[in-house]
Amino acid sequence: MLFAVALAAAPSAALPQTDNRAVSITRTAGTCPKSVAVTVVTKQYPGGFTLDYTARTMVAAYSAELLSATPQRIVFDAELVPAYAACEGTGKALDMSFTLHKGKLTFVLTPGKGPNKTYPGLNELDVHAGVPHANMSVTD
Repeated sequence: MLFAVALAAAPSAALPQTDNRAVSITRTAGTCPKSVAVTVVTKQYPGGFTLDYTARTMVAAYSAELLSATPQRIVFDAELVPAYAACEGTGKALDMSFTLHKGKLTFVLTPGKGPNKTYPGLNELDVHAGVPHANMSVTD
């Protein structure tokens, strides 16, 4: 669960910690990107921390759109670019997953409960420069 990783990795000072991840895509058909990058910035504050996700989907898809959002599941969707339009594949890392299927890229965040056994508060969910962006707060 990312929350456990964030708590263990978060510095004691309030300086943000940036984690750049490449989520590997396992191809089952077509031509697929090898991975999709996701930047996760964790910032601790008294009583909790924030998690800020930016998925760099423009390498494989056009501008994303937010499809649905609850504290348990956030879903973004985008049309694949022509080079990857026939891609069938998936990728997963901790609380994030990608599905490339039938000309679409779907990015799903499934944050678990934080240390206080509640789901995170959703601060901001949008698309910045075509890419999915989510910011959430977790209390201790």
